[in-house]
Amino acid sequence: MGTIVITGSAGGIGKATRERLSRDGHEVIGVDVRDAEVIADLSTPDGRTEMVGAVAAVSGGRIDGLVAGAGITGPDPAQVVSINYFGAVATVEGLRPLLAQGTDSSAVAISSNSSTTVVALPDELLAACLDDDEPRARELAGADPTTAYATSKLALARWVRRTAIGSDWIGSGIRLNAVAPGLIDTPLVADNLEMILNLGDVYPIPQNRPGRPAEVANLMAFLLSPDASFFCGSVVFMDGGSDAALNADAWPTSNTTAERWPARD
Repeated sequence: MGTIVITGSAGGIGKATRERLSRDGHEVIGVDVRDAEVIADLSTPDGRTEMVGAVAAVSGGRIDGLVAGAGITGPDPAQVVSINYFGAVATVEGLRPLLAQGTDSSAVAISSNSSTTVVALPDELLAACLDDDEPRARELAGADPTTAYATSKLALARWVRRTAIGSDWIGSGIRLNAVAPGLIDTPLVADNLEMILNLGDVYPIPQNRPGRPAEVANLMAFLLSPDASFFCGSVVFMDGGSDAALNADAWPTSNTTAERWPARD
């Protein structure tokens, strides 16, 4: 059993994951704005730095797993981007040295299937996130929290894929992956649950129900475990079929096929 840090541990998927990992016998260090071992505000650089220091002190400088799960939606798009992308990346990067001291260490970031099911995400905002330009990203976040949320989650998924294969991560024996949940019955969507379930072809859910936090927690427990030892840079969709219904033919694209797997003579 190991020591696992969960940001966003006080509610929703984070809380369910905490409960699952605790039942499995792990020591869990929760990080949240309330009801956690480490109280932290991940919307600011100072808050993120303080969080890293506090986790290091509580854990004794060594952890075996990490869930970067803190996230929000609306009403402030700039805040959405700061927490969902910059807060998550700072968490994963800041706690990497502690993971390096752990055993069979693994980190999982929570992205979202909105990264592929919301159309026409702004390229400039995506680029500002991936360029680590938080002031510019906040400026570009606009007035629509849904777009800011989806773009921040897409940026996070891309960052995980780019980062996981590097020498600091899998090259040092630390696995980094992401999950992309769909509609999950949590307080984050409680006010809009019925509306989302009735969006039809705009946002189909073939299973005709929201997911349960405990279902995502089961996946998180697997990805953090040695059973997931060959996962590296994966983004695992868990959305009742929404992404498949909307994007069944989106991968691989014809260009990708031609460039990466050219026809043989």
